Amino acid sequence: MKTIVIGDVHGCAAALNALLKKLNPGSEDTLVMLGDLFDRGPDSFEVFETVRRLADEMGERFILLRGNHEDYLLQPKLSFMQKMMWDRVGRGDTVKSFKAHGGKMEDAIPWLKAHCSLYWRGEGIQCVHAGLLMDPLEVNDIQTLIHDHHVALRNMYAGPLTIVGHIALEAPVWFAGDGETTEKLPYSEMKDIPDHGVICIDTGCGKGGCLTAMIVEDGKYILEGVAT
Repeated sequence: MKTIVIGDVHGCAAALNALLKKLNPGSEDTLVMLGDLFDRGPDSFEVFETVRRLADEMGERFILLRGNHEDYLLQPKLSFMQKMMWDRVGRGDTVKSFKAHGGKMEDAIPWLKAHCSLYWRGEGIQCVHAGLLMDPLEVNDIQTLIHDHHVALRNMYAGPLTIVGHIALEAPVWFAGDGETTEKLPYSEMKDIPDHGVICIDTGCGKGGCLTAMIVEDGKYILEGVAT
């Protein structure tokens, strides 16, 4: 029984479908998606359809975290600065994708509200979209969990191992939490799971990078990815 964690998809349906085919989740596996399904890439509608199908098929074994891009869509009212930021990071691409299929991106709101979580805790790992300052997970504020760009990069979180997305890097990286130790992580190589720190698996999907997944089983993990 594996836990599969997939990083930020950002509207790249072809990459998501290729990665799922490569990983082939089994009937007892758990799938955690770190959020940011939409924006930047050309196929947010197709990503939404794929994720809904996964949720139907997997039930409670499917977990979707609320990323900052979901948060923009789900907030009842955005500030002027938030609207400007969302436009800069690909809102228009999602509008076009849903419109091309006869819908609006707002059509996704009820489903996202029903399925998005702020965090997830599993066997040997826990997951949030952006970062956390302290344990347990639930004491962190929403801004930190969903929007913060600095927690992982400052490398100051040394609590239980946490898998995050949000910060587009050239490769997956482990931040040990001591303010200085980091490790660039290889693909397709089985490794022991660290017991602390942060692993970021956002590798720039939608920005010309790749879509990365972390597969965890029996105290070990392996990273797999597909180019976009």
